[in-house]
Amino acid sequence: MINKLPSVSIIFPNFNGGKEPLICLASVQKLNYPQKKLEIIVVDNASSDKSDQKIKARFPLAKLVKLDKNYGFAKAVNIGIRKANGEFIFVANDDLIFEKNSLLRLVEFILKDPKIGVLGGKIYLKSSPKKITSCGYMLNKLTGNVYKSPFPNKITSPDWVQGCAMLIPKKVFKKIGLFDSGFKHLFEDVDFCFRAKRFGLKVLYLPEAIFWHGESVSADKNLSLKYFNWYMGKLRFLFKHMPIINVLSILFIQIFIIMPYRSLILRDNRGIPFLKALIYTATKLPKIIQQRQDASYI
Repeated sequence: MINKLPSVSIIFPNFNGGKEPLICLASVQKLNYPQKKLEIIVVDNASSDKSDQKIKARFPLAKLVKLDKNYGFAKAVNIGIRKANGEFIFVANDDLIFEKNSLLRLVEFILKDPKIGVLGGKIYLKSSPKKITSCGYMLNKLTGNVYKSPFPNKITSPDWVQGCAMLIPKKVFKKIGLFDSGFKHLFEDVDFCFRAKRFGLKVLYLPEAIFWHGESVSADKNLSLKYFNWYMGKLRFLFKHMPIINVLSILFIQIFIIMPYRSLILRDNRGIPFLKALIYTATKLPKIIQQRQDASYI
């Protein structure tokens, strides 16, 4: 069976990842999957820490695509997908670690059902290896709150699986298009999973496939930007996918309940990034509404 497995292209962006992409690539080499069936594509977003040079030196078989500036996650992954030759695409982060059987379990499962468009696994925190950080996510369509799926040990169909570890048949991209590069750093995975479902494809979570993922250390250095990207991505997603009644409900609760509570009680400095994201989204609204009418685009 193992010799009949399909080819897989593992793609992840790198931006000043330091040693993280090296650890990720080392775990890929230990996978219980035929190495000749694997294609590794690292898209470097103009790193300045020489991490791209270290990748090239230590992992010469990996295809290194160097960009002239930081284009963000979605666009970098799209560039990698266009260059990929695998029958399946595995989208990763540069700080992901693969358990040795993780990819094999995902591939064997997805081959059983041609209706699966996106398949994800159980993700633990690297700094706390027994703490589950992702087992599929759900969105409360009235309040907009995001929460983890409550069934980490069951095969489920969550609203989406995390973009740091997604297995996708390459033919799916031809059907629904690539990732929306209008998302700067967050919610591009949510958007992609919802588009897949709009085309009648399944989004599933497989707990037997295990990974470890790092914390957003670089993003946390600039919390204002992190919050802006979060709210900008969330607002873009809402206007693209949610019924208008849900958009209005979520905006009302966010603006008049959650944001005042965060600003006045928690004092977590999210108010200004939220307002900036709201204004930014308003300027992009005509294009977002146009995309809402057509889920398939590149």
